[in-house]
Amino acid sequence: PASRRRTLLRGFPRRRICTILTGNFRQKGRGKQMKQILTVFSYTFKEGIRKKAFWISTIVIMVLLGVMCAIPRVMSFFDNGEEGTDTKTEYSGTCYLVDETGVFEKEIEYLKAAYPGMNFKSIEQDEVKGLEKAVDESKSRNVAILSIQEKDAAPVLEITVSNFLSKIQADTITDACNKVWQSHLLTENGLEKGEVDAIQTPLTYTQRFIGNMNLTEYVVGLLLTFVMFFAVYYYGYGVAMSISSEKTSRVMETLIISAKPSKILIGKCLAMGVLGLLQLVGLMAFAAFCYKFILPEGFQIAGVDLAVSGFTPKTLVFLIIYFILGYALYAVMNSVCGAAVSKMEDLNSAMMPVSILVIIGFYLGYFTSVMGGGSGMLSKLAVYLPISSPFAVPFKLITGEITMQELGISVFLLVLAIVIVTMFSTRIYSASVMHYGNRLKWKELKKIKTN
Repeated sequence: PASRRRTLLRGFPRRRICTILTGNFRQKGRGKQMKQILTVFSYTFKEGIRKKAFWISTIVIMVLLGVMCAIPRVMSFFDNGEEGTDTKTEYSGTCYLVDETGVFEKEIEYLKAAYPGMNFKSIEQDEVKGLEKAVDESKSRNVAILSIQEKDAAPVLEITVSNFLSKIQADTITDACNKVWQSHLLTENGLEKGEVDAIQTPLTYTQRFIGNMNLTEYVVGLLLTFVMFFAVYYYGYGVAMSISSEKTSRVMETLIISAKPSKILIGKCLAMGVLGLLQLVGLMAFAAFCYKFILPEGFQIAGVDLAVSGFTPKTLVFLIIYFILGYALYAVMNSVCGAAVSKMEDLNSAMMPVSILVIIGFYLGYFTSVMGGGSGMLSKLAVYLPISSPFAVPFKLITGEITMQELGISVFLLVLAIVIVTMFSTRIYSASVMHYGNRLKWKELKKIKTN
């Protein structure tokens, strides 16, 4: 009874009563909002994981990774099988020498030192035409004609080979001929052969790197830049595609009954993000498996061991963080593009501004990585600018060219940009998701009242 309620509440502060009632209402409201987000999340995630494109792309990338790691393993088997056999030298073949000066024919040992195993034969000028035809018809990579013509200042060399795949390189044989000519000039000026050899002895050197970056980490860092770009762009495009397809097929009208537009936006972005994260983590785990068990131990690229010491637990955690943040930034932008169109044919044109933005961010991060990073102004801009930091930071994480302070500032600016863009994108999305007909312009979006 009302009298009983008044008796119980007598003396109880009104402000406290209002606080309790309001708090209960907010808790119920938050629970309902979370349920709406989970409903959209579950629907979008199931639709995305059922698509053939998801599984086909995953399987194709895994197959490529496996093949790339298996090729060195197969080559190592052939190399082991050929050990102990009597193989020919790398430069086995014939080089025909036409020397008008008479100097190089006498010092032919210099040429043999440059190409050990190569047979140098002296011929006359009138034999060249016949040999050129023979070289062209044989298509051999180990046959060449070295013609040296006498000029006033210095002799001129002409190297004739069958094609650009020839093992006889012009720069190598020219260096050997330079030594012959220098030796000839020094000898004519009264120097002994021993003195000439001492003068031409090349200097030995060692190259020492102070930083942690090596060749393989540089290549892997650039590869990660491309992977991050395609992952962010692909799944951001997936959000726009999902929203536009549901809008054109009128499925959005069913979703809008069970959830607010802002909750639909959050649920879809979360679902596609989790889907992309699962695929990315799965591919990284498979790549680690291939590196550990398929790639032969001690495998080298250009004489450098394939050792990626930059892959530490901290690096992997930050790589995942930057994928999530980079995806979130571009996903909310792409969601607006998907909601702004009424026909699938208009989606690409609606996404053009976001596509230009992501390409600018990618190239800014890529070119600063190719140039070696460093502390230049452009490199700092790529790290701190939200549109480029998801593509620039992975390279610097692998190569160890970024400090924790720079990481903190970069993450803070990226999160701030996501919050600001999400606020504007949610309002625009809510205004345009149920609009059909011509694409809305910015002036029209402002006039529509949002929920």
